[in-house]
Amino acid sequence: MEGPAAQLRQQWLNPRDILSLLLLVGSDIVQKAIAQLIGYQLRLPLARSGPGLSIAPVAFSFGWVAYGFTNLLAAVGNMSLMPRNEHPSILVNCSNGFARENHSWLLGRFLRDHELTHAIERGQELSNEDSSNPQISLRIDVFHLEPNRQVECDYVWWCGWLTLAAQLVIAALPWILYGDWSTMLVTLCGTLLALATCSLPQWEQEKWGGRMLKSDKVTCLTRGNGSAHIVVFLGRAGSWDLESAVSAAGSTKPRSKTRLASLVLPFLWTFLLISVSGIEENTWFLIGIGGLGMLQNVLAAGAPRTPAASGFHLRRFERASVIMGRRESYVDDPSDLVDLQRTDAELAELSAWASQSRNPRSRDSLKCNGRDMAAMPAWLRTMSKEDGVPPWLEALKPGLPNEDIIYAVGVHGALMELEKWVPTAGVAMQQIFFPGGFEYKEASIRDNAHRKFWKQAHHTIAVRKLAENRRRAGEALGNADVC
Repeated sequence: MEGPAAQLRQQWLNPRDILSLLLLVGSDIVQKAIAQLIGYQLRLPLARSGPGLSIAPVAFSFGWVAYGFTNLLAAVGNMSLMPRNEHPSILVNCSNGFARENHSWLLGRFLRDHELTHAIERGQELSNEDSSNPQISLRIDVFHLEPNRQVECDYVWWCGWLTLAAQLVIAALPWILYGDWSTMLVTLCGTLLALATCSLPQWEQEKWGGRMLKSDKVTCLTRGNGSAHIVVFLGRAGSWDLESAVSAAGSTKPRSKTRLASLVLPFLWTFLLISVSGIEENTWFLIGIGGLGMLQNVLAAGAPRTPAASGFHLRRFERASVIMGRRESYVDDPSDLVDLQRTDAELAELSAWASQSRNPRSRDSLKCNGRDMAAMPAWLRTMSKEDGVPPWLEALKPGLPNEDIIYAVGVHGALMELEKWVPTAGVAMQQIFFPGGFEYKEASIRDNAHRKFWKQAHHTIAVRKLAENRRRAGEALGNADVC
């Protein structure tokens, strides 16, 4: 009878039994890895459109058997493949200020990755010694949301394929060295089952739930009151309707083929588990293959990704791409009184231009007539004093030369700058960060300087929104001098 030392030596030379146990851990990691990598459509070289084969390089690892049985529970329940959103956030429709709780795992991950790649340091209240280096209270990023197209392949995606190739190389070693092909058989079967699971069409259906936009829509994604980040999306026809996406999670109609596959795959994984349990020689190769696959799964499940790799095709808003609110002291206005009649007079030219009838699909309808059609105010393009912008709408310039970042004072200051460049966006977010409904409520605003701005912003929101929509329409038609 062998002693303990001999048994331990034998176990470390050729581990047994532990393999079958390792295959039962890490199911949640596998699910998130699939959710991250799913989306690339493989098509024939000449087939540029139409349905394709969805492929996701999620490597065979220790967690796949456990995931197969976890998915079996979903097969007899709501048949939801995507994980639940793990990063609470809200999406605000800037047309009406309506805020929806985000249930989309993809949008939650996008916001998490955005916060990681654009991290800001929020310290305590500043002392006099720290006033030369003010802390950032709020960062606002403004993007054009482009029409949907194929996702981009980033390093996380390519690492998956490199891992699959490395696993096959490791599996071939015992076959070449010792004539043992069992490791290669298990690896090939596990890889094929993993790829088959990732190819289910319902993954993409759930990941990108929601509709496509038929017209322009401005939305804001944030964690809510007290958050340090706001992401503004300027959507247009053909881009993803984010407002419908946040509530689409869990409402996708299950496919019968998905349910059947989810019932069959656990049994196939069970057969693979039984086969692994019977392997007694060269088990270190299998442990290495499973461990390498687990590392790839962890990388895929948790690594930050670029927006384009997740299906968000974004373009920076050239006029004001980044707005930051810095915690600084300033001198408040002595009064919050505003002459709204004067405000109306200041925007009379803008109102006349924005309200005149036109055919938005005709390029000729945007040409000036001289007598019948009013020209677009020059200041609407630049928001500068030199072009005659009303003083309360004069926009701040970027803080440094060759820099696109606009620095404002505090959260209110940042939201005010946002409202100047994207009408309704600042008003909508002001109600989120300083709740009071989609109406001007003086009690929710402390300083007179802020009150004066928001009074005028609320009073003129309709005409400024109409004018901005018209300016964008002319910009989309390539007409630089919109009339």
